[in-house]
Amino acid sequence: MKYLRIALALLITASVSGLKAQDFPIQNLSFKKSLKMADYLYSIGSFYNASQYYEAVDQKQAGNAYVVNQVADCQFKLRDYKAAEEWYKKLVDMNDAGYPLAPYLYGQTLMYNGKYDEAKKVFDKFSKEYKGPDSQKYKKLAKNQSKGCDFATQKMAKPDTVKVTHIGATVNNPYTDFAPLPLGDTALLFASLKSDSIIMLDEMKKNNKYAQFYISDVSGSSKAGWNYDKGREVKWTPWNDANTHVGNGTMSPDKKRFYFTKCQLMNDTMKMHCEIYVSEFKDGKWSDPARLDDIINMAGSTNTQPAVAMTKQGEVFYWVSDRPNGEGGLDIWFATRDKSGKFMNPQNAGRKINTEGDETTPFYDSKTGTLYFSSNGMIGMGGSDIFRTKGSQKRWENPINMGYPINSSVDDMYFVMDDNGYSGYVVSNRPGTISVKSETCCDDIWRIEYPKKVYYAVRGNVYDMDTRELIPGAKVMFLDDKSMQIGNYVSRKDTLYFFNTKPFKSYSLKSTKEGYLTGSASFAVSERDDNDTMRVDIYMKKIPKGAVRIQNIFYGFDSANLRPESKPGLDSLYQILIDNPAIQVEISSHTDSKGNDKYNMKLSQARAQSVVDYMISKGISSDRMVAKGYGESKPIAPNTLPNGKDNPEGRQLNRRTEFKVIGTIPGKELIYDIGNPGFEVNPDEIQEQQPDQEDQNEDKEDK
Repeated sequence: MKYLRIALALLITASVSGLKAQDFPIQNLSFKKSLKMADYLYSIGSFYNASQYYEAVDQKQAGNAYVVNQVADCQFKLRDYKAAEEWYKKLVDMNDAGYPLAPYLYGQTLMYNGKYDEAKKVFDKFSKEYKGPDSQKYKKLAKNQSKGCDFATQKMAKPDTVKVTHIGATVNNPYTDFAPLPLGDTALLFASLKSDSIIMLDEMKKNNKYAQFYISDVSGSSKAGWNYDKGREVKWTPWNDANTHVGNGTMSPDKKRFYFTKCQLMNDTMKMHCEIYVSEFKDGKWSDPARLDDIINMAGSTNTQPAVAMTKQGEVFYWVSDRPNGEGGLDIWFATRDKSGKFMNPQNAGRKINTEGDETTPFYDSKTGTLYFSSNGMIGMGGSDIFRTKGSQKRWENPINMGYPINSSVDDMYFVMDDNGYSGYVVSNRPGTISVKSETCCDDIWRIEYPKKVYYAVRGNVYDMDTRELIPGAKVMFLDDKSMQIGNYVSRKDTLYFFNTKPFKSYSLKSTKEGYLTGSASFAVSERDDNDTMRVDIYMKKIPKGAVRIQNIFYGFDSANLRPESKPGLDSLYQILIDNPAIQVEISSHTDSKGNDKYNMKLSQARAQSVVDYMISKGISSDRMVAKGYGESKPIAPNTLPNGKDNPEGRQLNRRTEFKVIGTIPGKELIYDIGNPGFEVNPDEIQEQQPDQEDQNEDKEDK
């Protein structure tokens, strides 16, 4: 817990040689004793106390470059960058040859205070003029810091659309709050070292001043605002430990394992030593935490900040460690977990991720295959910046700095996303935190909200209209409201077709397969507050072997002229011919038995030809249609009753117009011009909803 250790640098040392620190009033000590006390406090990492003694020494004897450097260094370590800037400026002005790095350190404080133009000038000058120890190293660092100033200036001029908001004092307290873990939409788990004042080191154990897990109930919305109830200590699990610092919690993909860290502050060095533990959910409760074995908790190293990913290769465990054979400082490491629960072959995540600096607080979004982490070894805006990269284990794309306002001029870490994919949290010591000392001393939890992107889509399958069985191998065409093809798919039994859509738009779907008439479905998309995937299935009818009656076709009395009310029925035939450009049809007309055979044959032929002529007038090629009159030769109902009387109902059924598929034209198929869907969807930002076999079975039963 690097950042918890920084927070604990504010602790007042409990005793010096058996005496209380307050038994040494600064004003009563000589210059030499004050300096000795200051150096001692500095050596054990009590920078808050040490700075007070160094400042007292400076008041007694101003102009001592060593003392000025020590005060500046203490303030920088305490993350009081405004104070550090003042003291480093004094040191630079002294131009003491014993402190050649003073300009570089002064540039850092300017950068951390957001004074990028000034900082860039300092870094550029330093990289040209520095000739001290490790000149190549520090010149490179200065050049990178200068690039960071340019990057920050550019990003702040065109900030990202994400909103970063302090979540308030019900969760955050003046000391440090870290490691947020959303528990759905209604709760936030986090770790906190709660105190509203500087903690005495001897009080830490006496009064159980340790970082513990807390939970806050969350309510509200993006539009109305979010509310966080006062954080309450987690007592329904055995995760908290009254004698050690705990934090950095993360869940396994199945939510049955909770990994977290237990850390102890080494009083002699003020270093934090951490190990990773796991608690398992069994029989309705969480088990007592168990330390992970030495594969993860390597002896002699600190191991912290676990993150778990589910990838194509299985479950991968990431964590932060300073173990040997890393790239420098704290690195991100990984190990795969086999089916028995054993971790295998720990490895460094590689040089694309890890640098000579510190890489910390990994979070892996398994939905998008994205790793988020913090680094102070890459070009950034100052302090630790949050980066993202896609990949897994040792294969990564080049990390991308997430820019402003996710990142600030100081430390930004613990980036984590909610399940919705557009909101989450980040931990930062940027101005606006609740603090026990300076405006940038302490870490608070901030909420992040990207503009909500609502994704619209349609999915479905192709079914036989009569049997309701799935039809695999059908070509599915997705059309916009101008009948332009903007997507295509070949139907399968185990996967639904899936197309992205937009609100306020109308679409249609067409499906073709040999032996079937073209299937069709239309739908419109209305606006929604959340992602919406419509279910629209297509039904296809097998090409009929016999004749099919065209409903509601009417002619004038004793005439072949089509009456106006026949148009809707004829247009349905027209649409079939348009949707099935390869079929050839016979259009037949039939009469009842009134009149003589020759007359009825001539009338029916003329009527069939009228239908063909109508289709030709609408653009259907004549070689696709054959007109055939059958007169009264093919009745489908009796024209007279058994008693010899007239049967009006039967005669009405016999007066009909039909079509029959009589062949196909080779090489003809349904083709639409290709159109532009009008939008692009990043496949990483939307997950296709693929049904499992049980869903498919339910679909069949419903139909």
